[in-house]
Amino acid sequence: MATWAEIQSRLGRSLAAKLILGFLVIALLEGIFLGAVSFYLLRRSTAINRQLEEISLSLEATRSLGLNLAQLSQPLDEYLLGAEYVRTIAEFRGAVTTVRSDLQSCGSAFCHGAAKEPQQMAATLAPLIAEVQEKGIAVFEQKRAGNDPTRLREDLQSVISVARSLMDKMSLALSQRIGSLRRESAEVGQRAIALFFLFTFLSVALTAAVAFAVARQITVPVRQLLLGTRRIKEGDLDHRVAVEARDEIGDLAESFNAMVRTLKDYKDRIDEYSRSLEEKVRLRTEELKKAQESLLQSEKLASIGLLASGVAHELNNPLTSILMNINLLMEEVGGNAELQRELKHISDDALRCKRIIDDLRDFSRRHELDVRPSDLGEVVRKTLGLIKHQLELHGIAARQELSSEIPLIACDPDRIQQVLMNVFVNAIQAMPQGGSLTVGTALREGLAEITIRDTGPGIPKKIQNRIFDPFFTTKPGGTGLGLSIAYRIMEEHGGGVEIESLTVEDIGNGGQGSPGTTVRLLLPVTARISHGG
Repeated sequence: MATWAEIQSRLGRSLAAKLILGFLVIALLEGIFLGAVSFYLLRRSTAINRQLEEISLSLEATRSLGLNLAQLSQPLDEYLLGAEYVRTIAEFRGAVTTVRSDLQSCGSAFCHGAAKEPQQMAATLAPLIAEVQEKGIAVFEQKRAGNDPTRLREDLQSVISVARSLMDKMSLALSQRIGSLRRESAEVGQRAIALFFLFTFLSVALTAAVAFAVARQITVPVRQLLLGTRRIKEGDLDHRVAVEARDEIGDLAESFNAMVRTLKDYKDRIDEYSRSLEEKVRLRTEELKKAQESLLQSEKLASIGLLASGVAHELNNPLTSILMNINLLMEEVGGNAELQRELKHISDDALRCKRIIDDLRDFSRRHELDVRPSDLGEVVRKTLGLIKHQLELHGIAARQELSSEIPLIACDPDRIQQVLMNVFVNAIQAMPQGGSLTVGTALREGLAEITIRDTGPGIPKKIQNRIFDPFFTTKPGGTGLGLSIAYRIMEEHGGGVEIESLTVEDIGNGGQGSPGTTVRLLLPVTARISHGG
C-alpha cells in the first residue's frame, strides 16, 4: 500500500494533479469570495428588512396611539354636554387603559426586537398619558361637584395636543427612517450588482492568471522540446533539453534527452563504421589499382616479351655472322690502322646490339627460380659489397638499416640480388655528384620489405607510371629494360615493387621532405612462388 509521502510525490509529479490543483485553487478562492460577498449582502439585506419590519410596526403603533389619544377627549366632551357620568367615566378609563396597553406594546422588545425608538417613545409618552388620565378624572370630578372644569379641560386638551404632536413627530421620523432604509436597500441591491460584476471580473482575471501559470508550465517545456527537435533536425546532437519539472513533461524531456544520446551514440558508431569502411574501401581501391597496374604491366611485359623473343631470335644469327666476319677482316687488314679503327667501331656497335638482344632474350624468358630459405640481410650486404667500388668512385655514402626480426624468406637469392643490382645502379646513376644511399629491411603486414632510398633529383610525376615499361629510359645509352626485368622477377616471387619520389618542384608545390627516390621491394613472408618455364 502506498504511503502518504509516495502519494504526495506521485501527485507532485503528475501534470493532471497540477491542473486539478490549479482549478481547485480557482474554485476555492472564488467560493471564498462569493461566500463572503453573499454573506455580507444577505446579512445586510436581513438587517434592513428587520429594521423595516420593526419600524413599520412602530409606525403602526404610533398611528394607533394617535387615534386612541384623539378618542380620550370624546367621553369628556359627552359628559360635559350632559351625558351620564358613570358611562362616560367608564369609557374614559377604558380609553386610557387602551392607550396604556398600546404604549406598553410599542415598548415591548417582543414586537420590535432590539430597536430603541419604540422604547424611547414609550418612556416619553408614559408621563403624558398619566397626566391625561389624572386631569381627565379631575374634569369629571369638578363637573360632578358642580364646578366649572373649563380651565382644567383646556389644560387636558393641551396635554393631549402635546402627546399628539409628539406622536406626529415620531410618525414623521419613522417614515423618514423607512425611506432611508428603502434607499439603503436599493443601494445594497446596486452594490450587489457591482460586486457581482467585480466578482465576475476577478474570477475571470484569477482564472486567466492561474491558467496562464499552468499553461506556462506546459508550454515553456513543450517549446523547449520543439526547439530541441529543430536543433536535432539541423544535426546538433549535442543539444539537450533542460529538465526542470518533475512531471510528465519532465519525463518527456528526459526521454527526449535519452533518445538524443542514443541517436548520438548510434551516429558516432555509424561515423566510425563509415570512416572504417571508407578506409577499407580506400585501401581496397589502392590494392585493386595496384593489382590492375600490376596486371596491365604483366600483360604489357608478356606482349613485349613475346615480341622481344621473336626479334632476338631473328637478329641473333645475323649479328653473330657479322661479328665473325668483322673479326676475320680485322685480322686480314692488320697493317691498315685507319681501316682497323673503323672495323673496331663496327665491332663495338655490333657487340652493343648483341648485348641488347641478350637483354631482350633475358627479359622475354621466364627462368626457373631456385627458391630456398634466404637471409635478406645477407643478400643486401652481398649486393652492396659488389657495388662498393662504384659507390666510392661516385662519392656516395651507403647506410644499412637492416632488421634482425625478419625470418628466412623463401626466394631465389641470385634473382633478388639481380633486382637489387639494377636498383642500386639506377640510384648511383641518379647521384653523379655524390649523395646518400640508405638500404633497410623491415616487416610490413605479412610482407618482407627491402627499402632503397637515394638523395638524387627524384623522378617527375608525369613519368613515374612509365618507369617499368620496357625500353623506356631517360639515360643516354640505356636500354630501358633494367626495371622491367626487376619488376618481372619480383612478380615471379609473388611480391611487387613500389616507387615514391619527390623532386624539387614537388617540394616547392607544398610537398614535405627532401628530393629523392624510395624503392620498396616486397616479398611475401609465406612464399607464393610462380615457377616459370
